[in-house]
Formats: sequence, C-alpha cells, structure tokens
Amino acid sequence: MRRISPALIQRLPKCDLHVHLDGSIRVETIRDAAHKLEVRLPTQDLRKLAKYVQAPPDCRSLSDFLKAFEVFYPALKDPEVLERISYELCEDASKERIRYMEVRFAPVLQATETFPMEEVVKSVLEGLKRGERDFKIRTPLLLCCYRSAPPSTSIETVHLALKYRGEGVVGIDLAGDEARFPVGERKEAFFIAKENNLPATVHAGEAGGAENIRFALEVLGARRIGHGVRLREDPELLEKVKRERIPLEMCLTSNVQTQAVKEYDLHPFREYYDLGIPVTINTDDRSISNVTLTSEIIRAIEYYQLSLEDIKRITLNGIEHAFTLEEEKEDLKRDFEREFQELGID
Repeated sequence: MRRISPALIQRLPKCDLHVHLDGSIRVETIRDAAHKLEVRLPTQDLRKLAKYVQAPPDCRSLSDFLKAFEVFYPALKDPEVLERISYELCEDASKERIRYMEVRFAPVLQATETFPMEEVVKSVLEGLKRGERDFKIRTPLLLCCYRSAPPSTSIETVHLALKYRGEGVVGIDLAGDEARFPVGERKEAFFIAKENNLPATVHAGEAGGAENIRFALEVLGARRIGHGVRLREDPELLEKVKRERIPLEMCLTSNVQTQAVKEYDLHPFREYYDLGIPVTINTDDRSISNVTLTSEIIRAIEYYQLSLEDIKRITLNGIEHAFTLEEEKEDLKRDFEREFQELGID
C-alpha cells in the first residue's frame, strides 16, 4: 500500500457525525468564560489548564473521561459563552476541511433558573448559524437527552428539537454515563420523536453491552448508534446491523481513553468495516481527547491499513446517513465526489 501523507489527509473533504459541543472548546475560551462567570479554575496557565480539561493519561472508564468536564462546566451556563464556543467550533472544523458536521449537546446541562433550555438552544443555534456563514460549513444540531437528568427533561428536549426542526435542529441523541444509568426511563421521550419522524441516535455499546444497542434500535427507534463497539458480543444483532446497514458513529481515541477497547489494535473498526457495516470516523470530544478529525483518520489508516478509497467510502457513509434532508445529501455527495476526484481519489 502506498504511503499516504498527513498533508493529503488534511486536504480531504470530511464529515463528522459525532462531535460534542461541550467537549470541543478551546482552552483559552474556557479560561475566558470562567473569568466572565467568576468560576474558579485550578490554574490560569493555559498549558497547565489543558491537562485538567483533557482526558487523563490514566483514564480507565467513561466515568473517568467525563470528570474532565467538571472542571469547566459551570463556566458554560451563559448565552454569550455558548454562542462563542459554537462559532469557534465551526472555525476549528473548517480549518481541516470538514464540510458537514452534526454538532450535539445536552441543553439541560447548561440551563439554569434564569437561562432556560430554550434560550440555551437558541444561543447555540445562533453561534452555529454565524459559523456556517463565515466558514462555509454545514453544522446541523442534535439535542441530547441526558441519562442522569430527570426523565421529564428528555421529553422537554424532544419537544424543543421538534420546535426548532427546520431552524437548525435535525435530530436527538441519548448521551451520558451508559454504565451507571439505564435507558428505559427515556422511552416516552423517544416514542414522541419516533411518532414525529424525528431522527434519533443513541450512545450504546460503549460502556455497556450489546443489549443496550438492541434496546436503542428495537425500543428507542435509533437510526444510528453512537460508538457500538460491543456490537460483536451479540452475533444475531451484528447480522441485523449488517443486513439493515445501520451506521455506527465510531470514535477511536475516546474509545481507548474510556477503555471501551484496551488498545487501538483491538478496536473492532476494521472488522465491522469488512463486514459491510457503514462505519464512520468521528472526533467525539475534540478538546477532551485532544484530537482532530484529520488525526483520527490518520490513526485509522495506520492501525487498520485503510486506503484512500476506503477513507472516501467511509466519508461518504457519513453523508449517506446524515440526518439532513435528502436533497442536501445529494448536493453534498456531488460536492464530495468532485473534491475527491480533484485529489485523484476515485
């Protein structure tokens, strides 16, 4: 296989279906936001602060991974801060030629008595809208129901997604600590989404077993699965996912950091790809994991012996299974095909 240069990977058009807004914040912005809201940080030194807000080297679980958020989360509960981080994410993504990026976050986690969930959503949408205009990137929004929050907040989240559908919101997600919080209490919220044909993805098979993937697909009506690493534990379900071409939003580095897999070379990414399952490569939490989509693609090439044609196919999987309108998908496919062709990739 010919050597693929990082410079060429940087130039490829890209699609990221699984990126968390609150896990993709510049360290300098965290410091500025904390100063604005008078939130105490462990240090003001940016290099030292980065270590506090990134997954620790000895991270051993999803719970450990999520602790990094606790350092700065109180500094996000502000409309100007949320608009800024949304805008800056668009800028950062556009620098590595990400053309389409579905951004997700849980509005319940940013809301306060004086800053209700609807205003939270509006602030993020405003930042994304400005970013789309200035950086020529498409950034539809997914609203996350959160496992540890009261079930009523999931219902409210779905109603907000329906209200702002057509204004930037394209679907919902279920996020949070899969190992500690069951998903059954979220059924009502996801039934409302399903009745209104609102697309849903669910974090499943990351910190929990394949039974969570089955529940997400067969009960919650998920159209995509976030992570899905442990799918192979259930051969029958694996065949169903393969047969029905259910996409997996795979996030390589965060899967190793949370110990969903022990090492990169033990990740089932290549196995699922070879089976014909539409896998995608995504960043998850750009800042917490200290990755870019470019670095994740390079990592996938190195560990799973992928060709440029493989990367093109995986990228187009993302467009094919995006939650946007079919008309936009066709436009995106044409644009991506043209850019790949210009780079000599058929």
